[in-house]
Amino acid sequence: MKKTILLINLYLMSFLVGCSNEPRPINYGTDECDYCKMKVMDNKYGAELVTEKGKIYIYDSIECMVNYISSEKLSDKDYASIWVGNYANPGILIDASKGIYLKNDNIRSPMGLNVLAVETNTEFQKIYSENGGEKLTFNDLFRLIDEE
Repeated sequence: MKKTILLINLYLMSFLVGCSNEPRPINYGTDECDYCKMKVMDNKYGAELVTEKGKIYIYDSIECMVNYISSEKLSDKDYASIWVGNYANPGILIDASKGIYLKNDNIRSPMGLNVLAVETNTEFQKIYSENGGEKLTFNDLFRLIDEE
């Protein structure tokens, strides 16, 4: 009986873990972008979209993720969370809705839109003061994609 209860608990725990809305670490150099099919190489730009069922889509850049959302005509009901790489803290993903974005053509992103994300105003101000550019919100990125 104890063995059966243990197995049921393990099954339920694995189900709950599999349905997480949290991102997983990107395996840079190994994972493939779900939009452009290139390997995700630069740990300042990776991005993830997590569905309500816990499926994770990996992208090599913010613009690939935004293009995917636009081309698939996804709404906020189609995913549980969206994450982008923090340029100021490479390898760390941040909530895309809370990110602060900078477009600057002198800072080259993997797919050429040249947009980066940071988590805090301090991080933004440091990069902006060194490079200039245009401050954006997550929703502004869709306008940039449409203009391309």
